[in-house]
Amino acid sequence: MKANKNKIRNPFLILLISLIGIGVVSGILLLTHLHTPTVSKEAVVEAMVETEMMQTNTAPTTVGKETTTPTSSQAAAQQTPEAQATTIDPAVYIENEFSRENFETAIRQLSGDIPVTIDGQETRIETRYSYAMFTNQPNAKAEEFLLQTLRQWVPENQITVEPYVYVDGMGGNTWYNIIVTFPGTVTPQEQILFTAHYDSCVVFEGDPMVSAPGADDNGTGVATLLEAVRIFSMMKFERTLKVIFFSGEENFQQGSKAYAEQHANDNITAVLNMDMFGTDKDGDRCFEMYVGELPGSQKIADLLLQTIQENRLNLKADCLVSNAYAKADQKSFWERNIPAITVMENFLPDYSPGGCEGVTDRTDFWHLPGDKIETINLEYAFDIGKAGILTILKLAGAIPVVPE
Repeated sequence: MKANKNKIRNPFLILLISLIGIGVVSGILLLTHLHTPTVSKEAVVEAMVETEMMQTNTAPTTVGKETTTPTSSQAAAQQTPEAQATTIDPAVYIENEFSRENFETAIRQLSGDIPVTIDGQETRIETRYSYAMFTNQPNAKAEEFLLQTLRQWVPENQITVEPYVYVDGMGGNTWYNIIVTFPGTVTPQEQILFTAHYDSCVVFEGDPMVSAPGADDNGTGVATLLEAVRIFSMMKFERTLKVIFFSGEENFQQGSKAYAEQHANDNITAVLNMDMFGTDKDGDRCFEMYVGELPGSQKIADLLLQTIQENRLNLKADCLVSNAYAKADQKSFWERNIPAITVMENFLPDYSPGGCEGVTDRTDFWHLPGDKIETINLEYAFDIGKAGILTILKLAGAIPVVPE
């Protein structure tokens, strides 16, 4: 009987020992994978952009023997034809939704060409000079107009009005940036910024407290961001996307400087800044990108150029590196080693191969009262704005849209 009992007990003992051994090995493996190495912003944006380029070109990717979990966009690409038929590709969605009429109307409203209604009262935005906007002048209601417009599309908890203090020779001034946040659904800790300054000024003649229409500088950028927010409100993204309207750019980039300082601990991986791109007098459809020396910034510029080609936008650009214009809002992020570029019309004589060929083709009304919509090449500006939005889709990892 004893021998029979031993035969019965031994299998259970063997099973118990096996389970203990598996548990010990699993625990060791878990501990060895708990540490996540620190990755630089440069490495993140490089990997992000290269992934987008590979997906666009349908190039095969090698991941060794490991099994990887697909991202939302990759998973969507692997869906059955029946499932795919229920979603819309993000680029196609932008092509269908980005409105030339809305873009033009926004520029007219922002530059005082047509009236706006704010809190039930009709007025005109005749200046967006920061000193005028933030001292409650009746002709400078751009901040109120932007907030009223944004609240039509996104809930209040996605809009932040962020104050900062600019100290000049007369004392302190409290000015405001406006941030619209679209939380990421896969890697929300990674932040992509789509930015433009909403202030204006006149310098060479006139009084900026009275009239600074700024249709080109920077009504074109703000109109692009407004359309982006309207469309993005119906979309989702893998990474957190922030659309930011900076004030104080015409006063040595005060708004972007303050933002970069206040958000120094944020994981900002890429910034695409849109600033003054409405002039193309010679019809060559060329613009400039201020890229700078950071490798991550070059990756953003490369992605934008690729996006232009893919969507047949018939645009070309100078990519300026050491000679990049350093008086726009991308500078505030360069100073913190954050990859960033600014898109602008052909403002400088400097050029790069395949670009504007050394020709300067900027507005004749820079910082003048004549910066009105009549001076803007709307088709050119609209296509540059579209290129910016389409590039942001890739940087933020736009997820295929489910029709309502």
